[in-house]
Amino acid sequence: MSPDSDAHLQADQDLPIQVNEAVAEFRVDPDSISGSVPNTIDTDTRLASTSETESMWPGRPARSSVIRSFERTLAAPESRREPSVYRGDGANSHTRRDLLTGDWTIFAPKRDERPNEYALPESELAENEATIASLRTLAVEVGCPFCSGAENQTPEAVWSAKLGELTSTPADNETTRFARPQVHVADGEQTDWDVRVVPNKFPAVSRHDASKSGQDDRQSLFPIVDVVGGHEVIIESAMHADSTMELDPALVYLTLMAYRDRIKHWRDVPGINYISVFKNNGREAGASLRHCHSQLVATSLMPQHVRYSLMRSEQHRARTGCTLGCDLLRAEIGEKSRVIDRTDSFVAFCPFASRFAGMIRVTSVAHQPYFESFSDASLDQLASFLWRVLSWVNQAFPGKAFNYLLHTCPPGAAQGEAFQWSLEIFPRLNKTAGFEWSSDCMINSMLPEAAASRYREIARRNDPRNVLTLR
Repeated sequence: MSPDSDAHLQADQDLPIQVNEAVAEFRVDPDSISGSVPNTIDTDTRLASTSETESMWPGRPARSSVIRSFERTLAAPESRREPSVYRGDGANSHTRRDLLTGDWTIFAPKRDERPNEYALPESELAENEATIASLRTLAVEVGCPFCSGAENQTPEAVWSAKLGELTSTPADNETTRFARPQVHVADGEQTDWDVRVVPNKFPAVSRHDASKSGQDDRQSLFPIVDVVGGHEVIIESAMHADSTMELDPALVYLTLMAYRDRIKHWRDVPGINYISVFKNNGREAGASLRHCHSQLVATSLMPQHVRYSLMRSEQHRARTGCTLGCDLLRAEIGEKSRVIDRTDSFVAFCPFASRFAGMIRVTSVAHQPYFESFSDASLDQLASFLWRVLSWVNQAFPGKAFNYLLHTCPPGAAQGEAFQWSLEIFPRLNKTAGFEWSSDCMINSMLPEAAASRYREIARRNDPRNVLTLR
């Protein structure tokens, strides 16, 4: 066995010890907490002024008063703990392992120093930015199949939603910073829609039909198994928009509602073992149409890497009684150097073994395996948080394409409670080349500590009250 294999095997053997140490280090001594109100910022309940509400969330009125039971006080500057500093040499290449997937990633910070003849000149970059800026005004674009008025160019909707009139009484759950808008949801078409879900005209999987057994030839040297399920497109705006950042955050809320409801639908369909929700924003991210949209694929196939990740999570829960995703989150919060921002409900951080440069993982502070179990109130809070996360990516890497991937517990999982949902966002900064394809091992030229520091600075610049308060 090679030295490298020995090292990887030792890493597997040390896993329970490392996680237990991280959890023990993160536990808080109850005697060290004084007072009945913690010194934290609650970004879920911060009150916005009327002018702020009208400018940021058109049609969403601000509260007339503060809910005193949700007030929080800001910790004194001297009480804040600075993020821990990466312990290694940031200039040297090294590998890190993602304990959720078992994948190793090579971090090579110096690779970005290599010459690139394909990089755009500054003049062309400026021209591209000017073109993007000229498209900010939202309107229906003639010829776009996803715009309002072109419904006949797509299959009939299976889900649609529209925001209520400005005169409608807002839905208020007593915990959100803003009153939630009235939303009208239909399992099909409706006029004046704002978000619409339609079957993909060019699906990646065959249409699900329980009456057909399909082809199954597993015993031969050339095995073939039919892949069935559903492939849907979530159209995130009736008006033409190239990016989520051009949309009102209320539309992000409707989009998350669409994810939740359609995942619920496909989870109950017999034979569906895996549901993938993803967004390709920009040509380099794999998008074929500019209009802001995301996709859902429900399939009978459980991908091998998903099976392996589930197995690791189930084994960890059997050994420790805890969820691996939650233990890693507690360790990340304890480490602090890769955490960007958090609310009482959600946290955003750059994972220790990020496979892609600038990658951000969003998850809930509380254990939650199933995204489809979130309430409307939770999705409203998540929509506000996700909109801010995407704005950090856009400001840190302007004009770059990005993907995001939603991970919820697959219907085919044997032990759902061993899973923790997450949403991963990553800009397309580097191209996958020969080594990555041949080895299935990614090379990341940006340390997650450096990426998190960059995002934190942007968050601080945007709104000092929303930046991480280290508890």
